[in-house]
Amino acid sequence: MKRKGFTLVELLVVIAIIGILVALLLPAVQAAREAARRMQCGNNIKQIGLALHNYVDSFGKLPAAGRGYGMCDGTPADNAVKNSNGLVGVLPYIEQQSIYDQFNHSEAYSSFNLRSSGTVIGNPATNGNAALSEEVLPGFICPSDNNGPNARPLTGTHYGPAPGFTGASTNYDFITSAFGDYSNCNSYATSGINKRMFGEESATTFAHVTDGLTNTFMIGETTKWHQNGAGFAWAYRAHVMTGVDPYPSAQDAGINLWHMPWVHPTWQNPPYSPLRGRTRTWWSAAASLHPGGCQFALGDGSVRFVSETIQKSMLNNLARMADGELVDLP
Repeated sequence: MKRKGFTLVELLVVIAIIGILVALLLPAVQAAREAARRMQCGNNIKQIGLALHNYVDSFGKLPAAGRGYGMCDGTPADNAVKNSNGLVGVLPYIEQQSIYDQFNHSEAYSSFNLRSSGTVIGNPATNGNAALSEEVLPGFICPSDNNGPNARPLTGTHYGPAPGFTGASTNYDFITSAFGDYSNCNSYATSGINKRMFGEESATTFAHVTDGLTNTFMIGETTKWHQNGAGFAWAYRAHVMTGVDPYPSAQDAGINLWHMPWVHPTWQNPPYSPLRGRTRTWWSAAASLHPGGCQFALGDGSVRFVSETIQKSMLNNLARMADGELVDLP
């Protein structure tokens, strides 16, 4: 009796066909997964934008990007270094009231003080703020950012909340003037035409946004890996944690710039190959792991995906809130 079955050749052909089909389907599956991650990421930014509108309803103004920085030259307000991050202020509006209530809001959120002449108020290691800053909040994390939470840990004198503690990262932060907030304490009040919606000791109302809320960036996306710096913490400010600035200067403006035009010789081991997701722009980089660009919340609370090919001049106008140059995003 003759047995029915596959020959070895037929079996190999079938396996080869299955392999080809899988190879063809895999990019589509990956693209679908990234689309879902990008949607979740956009929703996170949307929730922060809505929270800021609710904050304005309660207080009549937006929160400051932070208060009492120890990173800037000069004397912070009231000579007090608090290193607060305005994202803490929106916690009650994103269903994190319990965490907000545990913070000691009258004392420092991190112990960092490198350049200012102010005095750190209290001790974050003992007042509870440093421990709270270790909490990883999903609403502040973009699922597309596969740089793990410990890829560049927020620890140490420059980037940690206090000795022995590790801050949790955020992929979203306020639109600020990076060089302004880093260079001089209390620079927001005198920043003129370059003024963003946020800055150290800022007190912006929606009426101040004369370019229109639909034409002005409010929240920007960034990666957890900053080559010049170590990313941003949601709970505090430390060295170069100024916020997102898509136009820090004409040379360094842009989105998803993995290799800045000017590179310090000690930052690389030639030959250098840029790694996607590891921003080498200045610490305020606007960047994401989404292919082709990153997301921003505009002042009206809407969320837009902005291409990395956008003209630098448009980024400059969108970052400023009162320069008189109205820009419609493509």
